[in-house]
Amino acid sequence: MPVRGLLDVKGAAFDPEDITVITAAHEIVLKQLNVTDRKSPLAFLIAKTVIQIAKSGERDPWLLSEREIQALQSPPW
Repeated sequence: MPVRGLLDVKGAAFDPEDITVITAAHEIVLKQLNVTDRKSPLAFLIAKTVIQIAKSGERDPWLLSEREIQALQSPPW
């Protein structure tokens, strides 16, 4: 699922510039992890996590993608 679809479903209050940054960060992470299937569960997880990180106020796509990779590498327990 494209990150844009999640933003619409979640009703997040992001302006167009924010959406551009979030989408760019999502694409950076997908490329770094070599995820080609945009409808895969991993792509969905990446999109959800990028949105969560963006809700904290981060608006740099490179920093968002870095934090995303760190979040994926850290076990949730």
